[in-house]
Amino acid sequence: ADQWRAQATGYAGDPNLQGKTPNLDALAKEGINFTHAVSGMPVCTPYRASLLTGQYPLTHGVYINDAPLDPHCTSIARAFGAGGYETGYIGKWHVHGSPDGQYSRRTTVVPRDCQLGFDYWKGFECTHDYNDSHYFVDDDPTRRTWEGYDAFAQSRDAADYINARADSDDPFLLMLSWGPPHFPLDNAPQDYQDRYADAEIALRPNVPADLREEAAEQLRGYYAHIAALDDAMKIVLDAVDAAGLAGDTIVVFTSDHGDMRHSQGLHTKLFPWDESIRVPFLLRLPGAQGACELPVPLDAPDIMPTLLGLCDVSIPTTVEGRDWSPEIRGDIAPTGEESALLTMPAAFHELRITGMQAYRGLRTVTHTYVRNLDGPWLMYDNEADPYQMRNLIDLPEHTE
Repeated sequence: ADQWRAQATGYAGDPNLQGKTPNLDALAKEGINFTHAVSGMPVCTPYRASLLTGQYPLTHGVYINDAPLDPHCTSIARAFGAGGYETGYIGKWHVHGSPDGQYSRRTTVVPRDCQLGFDYWKGFECTHDYNDSHYFVDDDPTRRTWEGYDAFAQSRDAADYINARADSDDPFLLMLSWGPPHFPLDNAPQDYQDRYADAEIALRPNVPADLREEAAEQLRGYYAHIAALDDAMKIVLDAVDAAGLAGDTIVVFTSDHGDMRHSQGLHTKLFPWDESIRVPFLLRLPGAQGACELPVPLDAPDIMPTLLGLCDVSIPTTVEGRDWSPEIRGDIAPTGEESALLTMPAAFHELRITGMQAYRGLRTVTHTYVRNLDGPWLMYDNEADPYQMRNLIDLPEHTE
């Protein structure tokens, strides 16, 4: 999903979603919840490039939005393809880029040689009009429109893809990329909006008093999208079951980054606070053994090697991310000292609007530490201060 922060599910304890995400809650009871998964560069295009290559932004070169990813890179589709897998991609792409800076490629077909080796393709570069959403098939320039709310239509297409492979012995990798709950926050299907129209919203305590009313109104729309996406997830999970593939299929649910939504007084993403960098990450293995939590800071570059490792497919030497499959299998126990790299090597968009700088940082299971161009900037003890309301960086007792 796009812009879904980690705490915004029923299983994660969000009081606004208790009983409202039953399908994801059920998935959490069947699989592994990576409780500290992060988006190390919390913005759409760089994250997606890391997901698709297993590399960090300064290696794959995409460290601002709408920059193009090298079409010749060793992608996740090419790696799985080399291992004998069919590959498919459905939904938002956002790595073809618009070098003119005017978003010109967002509405045009992604050339076949820029689809990074996916065999099946029903994608589009970028749109946030979820009820009039376009897509292209392979490299056919004919502009098609998803029926209704696009996440439902895309999920039904994913279900058709899965069902068509019910009787095949050939393995497949299918990636489904939804646009919501990314803003705009007023275009979820009406019946989902109605569920939150007059709802009392429990806000995080780090939302400033003067923004709380606005935050509550925006979150009503955000949660309406999330409730709809939970039903979209059911379409996919039901298809896996109906095809008889649940015992031989890994299922992953995650997001490209979070959403501040007025926490710390900030909008949307790009920032190193948890509402922006923490993402949901559920992984259900074949023959699910029940709920399990794995408290490691899995990051976007880690997803490709971890899935390849779980499938016993060779991990390309170009990959920089960490293969967490030994921890998932129980061969290695986490030490608690693992960390994820936070990086925003160029200040753009909301960082510039807020006067913030480029930064580097680390997110461990317990702490956040961030430096900007002036030096040490942020440090939080996230266990003692889960809403990151006390910056420890200048306190003498924390210097060491």
